[in-house]
Amino acid sequence: MRVGLIGNGYWGKILASKLKSICDISFICTSKDEYISKLNSIDWIFIATPNDTHYDIVKQCIMQKKNVFCEKPLTTTYKQSKELFNLAEKYNVKLYVDDVFNYRTEQKYIKNLTAPIEVVWNKVTNDIFYDLMYHDIYLLQPFWQDLNNIKFSYGKSDDRVHKINNIDFTNTENSNDALLDMINKVLNGNPDYNYNKEISLMCNKIIDRLQND
Repeated sequence: MRVGLIGNGYWGKILASKLKSICDISFICTSKDEYISKLNSIDWIFIATPNDTHYDIVKQCIMQKKNVFCEKPLTTTYKQSKELFNLAEKYNVKLYVDDVFNYRTEQKYIKNLTAPIEVVWNKVTNDIFYDLMYHDIYLLQPFWQDLNNIKFSYGKSDDRVHKINNIDFTNTENSNDALLDMINKVLNGNPDYNYNKEISLMCNKIIDRLQND
């Protein structure tokens, strides 16, 4: 499998380390580099650039008829994300948005949760909506219609503890390599693209609403 990677920052380097173990990386560049001419040599393009660049880059890659894996969020608005999913369908290419916590072994316990639900994630960030809450929204997909029963608590400290009620998602040396599992599934398996689209748009829609309240 031949892939390209646009994004060479903190998360891009992490993605590159995983990709190198399972496929050939034809090129790595930044969002400011010329990449269109390089797309002919690959099967998939991975995008790990700043959130506000995703829309234009993903759109260009889809129009070159390339399968796209994009770091979350696909875009920062429901409207733009919906447009890109429609475009992928038009050009008959695959589009997958990072939902790495769905590949954590602890995810299977989500179905056993009962309300009220409390999310605690002690991580300091400048963007709690797209760095943190995005993941919790798709994890709690069965419960999202009643957000009044969910309490979110972010950034109280920076010890990286991440829990949803009694389910501990804190990343430790004993955690499975969910990122590698997700990439393997996308490249070599058969992920549920419709479900990935559903939860990606759901996250956009809820965060749009919360930001506008």
